[in-house]
Amino acid sequence: MIRITLIEIASFLLPFALFMLWQRLSTRAPDAGQLPILRLAAAGAGLAVIMMLGLVFFDARNAGHVGDRYVPPQNVDGRIIPGHFVPAGDGEEAVDDDGADDPQ
Repeated sequence: MIRITLIEIASFLLPFALFMLWQRLSTRAPDAGQLPILRLAAAGAGLAVIMMLGLVFFDARNAGHVGDRYVPPQNVDGRIIPGHFVPAGDGEEAVDDDGADDPQ
């Protein structure tokens, strides 16, 4: 979650940083009263929204397919096995929400 938040903050601040860099390198820099702060803020907000949509899209690609069952992370013999998706009916018994085996 911290990584996503830092990416969003960086994508918001990027237009400001690029403008300030351009201002430092330019020989014809505008006065401080003429800085396009509103346009820069809108560009940063737009980049943040695009970044959020991109993260949702790329994260959704790692999700399971229709009919897959999610197996949560498990601690087996001191090793953490990450959560993963398995096809439904892949040799494992169905388990209800209360943890009881399905009597089928």
